[in-house]
Amino acid sequence: QDLTMSFSGLGEKVLEHYTFAKANLIRTAATNYLLDSGIQWGSAPQVKGIRDAAVELLHTLVAVHAEVFAGAKPLLEKILGVLIEGLIDTFLSLVEEHRSDDLRSIDANGFCQLMFELEYFETVLSSYFTSDATASLKSLQGTVLEIAIESISEAVETTPGHNRRPTRGSEDTVSDDKQGSSVSADDLLALTKQYSSELLQSELERTRVNAACFAESRPPLLPKAAYRGSMDSPSRNYRGSQSSGSPIQARPRRR
Repeated sequence: QDLTMSFSGLGEKVLEHYTFAKANLIRTAATNYLLDSGIQWGSAPQVKGIRDAAVELLHTLVAVHAEVFAGAKPLLEKILGVLIEGLIDTFLSLVEEHRSDDLRSIDANGFCQLMFELEYFETVLSSYFTSDATASLKSLQGTVLEIAIESISEAVETTPGHNRRPTRGSEDTVSDDKQGSSVSADDLLALTKQYSSELLQSELERTRVNAACFAESRPPLLPKAAYRGSMDSPSRNYRGSQSSGSPIQARPRRR
């Protein structure tokens, strides 16, 4: 019995060290994706699909999946669940940490690109998304929405005369977005929903080889339904924070 307990304790320590090491790798990958992938979130191009940076980030989790699947398959769900929670929490902490510098400005295109890729991650990794990861994702979406609204409002104040709403597929409207357009949270969410409806399914198909390992137990998801469930909350959270005069509160993160 003592020997069994010793092996059990050793296994827990090995698991803890492995998860910690991979969490550090994922934090580095998340930082590269959000801050060092070459995109300026405050002057982003129109959304065309999933960027290579998003696929590269996903590959970090693909590598973990391959290692754990080969050596400790019963622990796969637990390990990936912890790491995905850490990934979303890392996104949230990076957004808050760099809100006054690298992420101080997010325009309509930047907002739509980031929200689209977050939805892509949520869809691909849905089998391993925990309730805590979902809660963190909603906090992240709400915080990014708040920054985008603030950025666009500031642009309107400094660039008068640009008051058109953004609409999908209008190049001159995208130009207006970059110069500063007066939009509401609902406008931005509606625009992101259009991108999701038009592009998500084709992007899932295009990158299916990259994410094949995660699809084994994932049921088919309809982009519109997935979008509606994940994106309604930030709008409500944002409006709630506006009426109360307090910023969106992020869920306390575990260390």
